[in-house]
Amino acid sequence: MSKRNRISIEEFRRSLGRVAREVEGGSTMVVERRGQEAFALVPMRLYGFLEEERRKLIESTETARESFSDLPAGEVEELLAGEMPRSGYGEQKPSSPRSSPRSATG
Repeated sequence: MSKRNRISIEEFRRSLGRVAREVEGGSTMVVERRGQEAFALVPMRLYGFLEEERRKLIESTETARESFSDLPAGEVEELLAGEMPRSGYGEQKPSSPRSSPRSATG
């Protein structure tokens, strides 16, 4: 994300109308507090898309859990170990203070 799409919380407070128009127009904005990412503003169309993808992921996870519920735990671990390298899931990426995971509420 470019520096232009980042704004301090103080500037956000002063420029709420302008920021709202930009986001409504399709831009995304990251609001920072004391130099750290605090939250993101996204257009409703993107938010709707992300929520639908989240719902699909939850449903597919539940389906997978149901499919494996009758297997012994060791067998599930073996299956996962065989699949994870192929999918790239679980590969460690270098972490930085700015990319630390945060819990989302909603």
